[in-house]
Amino acid sequence: MTKFLLSFFSFGWLRWLDFLPPLLLRLFLAPLFWISGSQKLGLFTSDYVWYNPFSWVNQETVQATAESMSKLPLIGNFSDILPYAIGGLEVVGAFLLFIGLAVRWISLPLLALIGFSALIALNGQDIFGALKELLMTHGYNDISSTPFGRSVIYFLMLLTLFFMGAGRFFSVDWFLYRRLQKRIKAARLAKAKRDKDRDNAQIIPTLPEDPFDLDNTTDTRIA
Repeated sequence: MTKFLLSFFSFGWLRWLDFLPPLLLRLFLAPLFWISGSQKLGLFTSDYVWYNPFSWVNQETVQATAESMSKLPLIGNFSDILPYAIGGLEVVGAFLLFIGLAVRWISLPLLALIGFSALIALNGQDIFGALKELLMTHGYNDISSTPFGRSVIYFLMLLTLFFMGAGRFFSVDWFLYRRLQKRIKAARLAKAKRDKDRDNAQIIPTLPEDPFDLDNTTDTRIA
């Protein structure tokens, strides 16, 4: 009875579906960053040749983006390189989020970018006042919400993805982790056998907890 209640309240019986939240977050955020980044870079908007990467970027679009950015506060003299830096980061981030590679690492610069976008969206307004207005008006559930409100939503989604990781089964991160995990186990077993330590050789090497396991409330070691 105790084991049943533990499994029931910890939802351990749904553990095989724990790959869905990070997967859905990745698939939701990836197109957003891809569209935003490709628009800043002017990707595939001019006559381009598929085997010539230099023809993929429309310089006129980049220049127009730089001119619009130069009017924003906190930009200064960096408006010429920001379209390439921000657009490139968003395009690369979209690709990595889509395939699930280095998701936690790419989430960090994307979080910084979203935070910077939120500061620009404030346009001099007090951040606490903006947050209060967002909460009091329930602006986060309105499709016509302010740029600051959308930045807050994307920031929270990226922060959640950073702590959850890419997720199991449908991410390159998970496959790499599993592959490295098998190598470490094999190396530890081989070392134990070389030391002719029969007891250690029979012990299955222990590794850190699976970083892609979202359900830490279920302890499978309970007999």
